[in-house]
Amino acid sequence: MESVLIIGTGGLAREFTAWCAARYTVAGYLSNNAEEHAAYRLPGRIFIDQVTPEQAGTRLAFLAIGSPAVKRQMHERLLQAGFSFPSFVHPSSSVAPASQLGDGVIVAPNCTVGPGVVVGRCSYLNFGCGIGHDAVLGDYCQVNPGAQIGGNAALDSAVLVGSNATILQKVRVGADATIASGALVMARVTAGATMMGNPAKRMRAFE
Repeated sequence: MESVLIIGTGGLAREFTAWCAARYTVAGYLSNNAEEHAAYRLPGRIFIDQVTPEQAGTRLAFLAIGSPAVKRQMHERLLQAGFSFPSFVHPSSSVAPASQLGDGVIVAPNCTVGPGVVVGRCSYLNFGCGIGHDAVLGDYCQVNPGAQIGGNAALDSAVLVGSNATILQKVRVGADATIASGALVMARVTAGATMMGNPAKRMRAFE
């Protein structure tokens, strides 16, 4: 099996470690938290803050980080260091052949990705989420468990969608927006906005 470097040592990294075990050997983790690596008995080595492909023993890396902003920063830095980012689809998920997944996209278990969907680089579709036909997700989006994105919806880069949130069809969400868990988004969302509730309303106090 090929070996990979996983970025992060938190919950997402631990989940991804389990999901990728049938396909990859984990060479190690890049993190600033050696205590997590030890406490959770994660396999492989721990690299603090920086690493080269030669040190890691692999050029393949996966970003298992929930923050879109940190994800973007780490991706840019590691690309310059010489790492590459394959996409990963768990075998329990359904991804339509006519969809397009960018480099570094992770599709967790039990997701459905419809035809014509485009998912940008290093976006993470967590378990049980659904992406309707012809929806477009920009780079570095984080779609958390159970979230549903309607057909022809458009998410710009680095959008965070909380667990069990719903974005209706044809709705556009601006870059760096946050959709809170359980929110129902029915209309266009301004870039950088935080949306909460059903129907979702902007909560400037959280921005």
